[in-house]
Amino acid sequence: MHKTLTSIAAALLLAALGTGAQAQNLITNGDFELSTVATDSFDTYSNLGGYTATLWGSDSTSGTHKIVDVAGNQFMQFGGGDSASTAFGVGTGGAYTLSFDYEGSGFWALYNSDTSSYVSTGPLVQINGMGTDNTALTLSNSTNYKLFFGSVGAGLPGMVTGLQLDNVSVTAVTPVPEPEGYAMLVAGLGVLGFISRRRQQR
Repeated sequence: MHKTLTSIAAALLLAALGTGAQAQNLITNGDFELSTVATDSFDTYSNLGGYTATLWGSDSTSGTHKIVDVAGNQFMQFGGGDSASTAFGVGTGGAYTLSFDYEGSGFWALYNSDTSSYVSTGPLVQINGMGTDNTALTLSNSTNYKLFFGSVGAGLPGMVTGLQLDNVSVTAVTPVPEPEGYAMLVAGLGVLGFISRRRQQR
């Protein structure tokens, strides 16, 4: 009995330690997965509706905003001069990371909707080529933001027209531990406390 309880306590504590805190992505549908788009096809849109919290809205000048599927992976494709945005709120202020994959030429901008000011410098931050962007941000407590992406228009030297975007996320640098981890830790400590009391009673 004693060995069994000790084993249970050890298992719960190990499980609690193994339950790593997952950084919550504040961006809704940053991977642009749309169930109506078939594999190796695309869908043109003006506003991505049907999501639980915020929407990716678009400002289309060419009519070529698309969700493109390549072998089951979907991403947003902008035509020349088009832009899109999504709103999100921050409950706890502090250090955050904006991350996204891109290919082409364009820009991003982060706007504080509560103070009517840009968090990003410029206010537009230029992106060109192909890669993953990871930008450190300091976001304010209980504040609403709007994140913009856009492609460059035709005719700018040294830049292609159009932008492809995927895996957009805004996450806290120090994520909050998951409730399941706390629950297993408390249960494990409770079992150890019970074992300790049983020993003292003997």
